[in-house]
Amino acid sequence: MANYINKNYLLYFILCVIIYFVFFQHLNSFPIRNWDESLFAVNAYEMSNNHNFIVPYYKNAPDLWNSKPPFQIWIQVLFIKLIGYNELSVRLPSALASSFSSLLLFYFFKKRFSVIFAVSVFLVFVTSFGVSTFHSGRTGDADALLSFFILAYCICFYKWLFEANHKAIFWFFVFLSFSFLTKSIAALLFIPAILFITISLKKTAELFKNKWFYIGLTLFLVSSIGYLLLRESYNQGYINYVFNTDIGRITKTIESHQEPFDFYINNLFQYRFIWFILVVPGAYLLWKQKTLKKTALFLISLLICYFLIISISTTKLEWYDLPMFPILSILSAYFIYTTIKHNNFTNKLRDQSIILGLIFVLPLYFTFRNSYKSEIKPNEKQLEVMNEYAFKNKKNHSLDKTIFLTSEFDRPLYFYKYLLNTKGLDFQITTSINNLKVNDIVIVSQDSLKKLLTSRYNTNVIDSYKSILKFQINNIRE
Repeated sequence: MANYINKNYLLYFILCVIIYFVFFQHLNSFPIRNWDESLFAVNAYEMSNNHNFIVPYYKNAPDLWNSKPPFQIWIQVLFIKLIGYNELSVRLPSALASSFSSLLLFYFFKKRFSVIFAVSVFLVFVTSFGVSTFHSGRTGDADALLSFFILAYCICFYKWLFEANHKAIFWFFVFLSFSFLTKSIAALLFIPAILFITISLKKTAELFKNKWFYIGLTLFLVSSIGYLLLRESYNQGYINYVFNTDIGRITKTIESHQEPFDFYINNLFQYRFIWFILVVPGAYLLWKQKTLKKTALFLISLLICYFLIISISTTKLEWYDLPMFPILSILSAYFIYTTIKHNNFTNKLRDQSIILGLIFVLPLYFTFRNSYKSEIKPNEKQLEVMNEYAFKNKKNHSLDKTIFLTSEFDRPLYFYKYLLNTKGLDFQITTSINNLKVNDIVIVSQDSLKKLLTSRYNTNVIDSYKSILKFQINNIRE
């Protein structure tokens, strides 16, 4: 018994080491990224200062650009209070959410199937590029947290559906509420599949007889509708904006993100899920097992439903596929598990573990390396060079009394402005050359702004970095 417990602790220790190298190593080694991460980072700072926990603010005004409910921001604010305002506090919620997802998958299947299958699911999940990269487990976006809550509510529903756990339906609604408070309508995209499965397995009457169903449903309706109404009272037009932008993504293009129907399947196959070729064989093998046919129906229904909804939608972004990754991992891992299990040379657990290690040694190596390097795509580096410059100089005083001049997306710069302001440094941002004056020190990367600046003022360059020039304004040109 003691030997079993020791092996169990050793296994969890190994899994935690893997999690550290995938999600946590060098988590604060790269600048705040454009778009959602910087959006949440700025909202979290302002919320931590103005103590308005209902409406996210940007530049001291209600932020309708971020229409998501603030659960992710609440957790970021908590970490800001605990460890300060920095890249790590912004990203920890996502890293923890992805870690919890991987451990939840492992624990669930270890308890119900076998340790080899559980480890297989865990390793497929954490070595998937779409899980361990930007916009997911290693940046401060909401998608990793949303995916964890969706996984949790799907598991709770499974427990009610197949294990006669009556109270699990209450926890289904608890996690559904959390997922709605994280990313609103996106939390509901698996619900059509859950309704289909309930009806197909003739569980509707049983559901309506369960008192926990009504308690949980009430909790969900109060928390979701209550938040929408509360924010509307603070922020007039919010509900209409949510319906236009969130639900509207299905029929219209938001922010020019229009892609073809096969966008997600191409991404999965090309780089986001390296185990993609095993998904269909794994689903087939699972379906062939008589005792697991209903489980196969459950997983396949969830996968097809979510995939069709996001593929039919006009607006597409590559990280919208993240909630599918636990299901893709389960189906792919089942193929690996079945192959190992039916190999006559691997009947012993030790031999199966060795084979599993050989299969995953290279995927783990490349996943660890990618996390260590945290490389930004070359075509994105130029767009984020100002963020990089602020990141590299945040620990010295060279940005004190400087002005960043930009006409591009400036939310990441506001993160560094707030970060340096907390240290007593004066860091300004402007989008207009008319706001500059003699003796100002100006940092600019856009060629058009450099030309405009030097055509209006006599300047001298006091620093340079890639496409960035740091000017001091001497006087106005006559």
